[in-house]
Amino acid sequence: MRATSHANGKDLSKEIAALKAQLEDLAESMNGTGQSMVARGEEVVEDTLKAARELIAKYGDTAKAIADDTVALKNKATDTLVEQTEARPLTTLAAIAGIGFLAGWLCRRQ
Repeated sequence: MRATSHANGKDLSKEIAALKAQLEDLAESMNGTGQSMVARGEEVVEDTLKAARELIAKYGDTAKAIADDTVALKNKATDTLVEQTEARPLTTLAAIAGIGFLAGWLCRRQ
């Protein structure tokens, strides 16, 4: 009986040693996979940043020109509104009253 338990103990220790080796192999494999995933993630981030920089370089000047044109148009509209208000104060007052009445009527219906 003692010989049987001794043989089982040897088999068990061999299995434990095999399991340890497999765990170490698995750990090394997972470490390599993790590193490759991190490297791939860094590549994707770099590609995204490169694409964003190219987009900014391509459309940055156009966007700035559009913003400048918008500011100029706003200033012109403001100047025109002030001129019309000074030239025709009663018409401006009537337009404001009409807009207020229309807004009140639309809000009341809902």
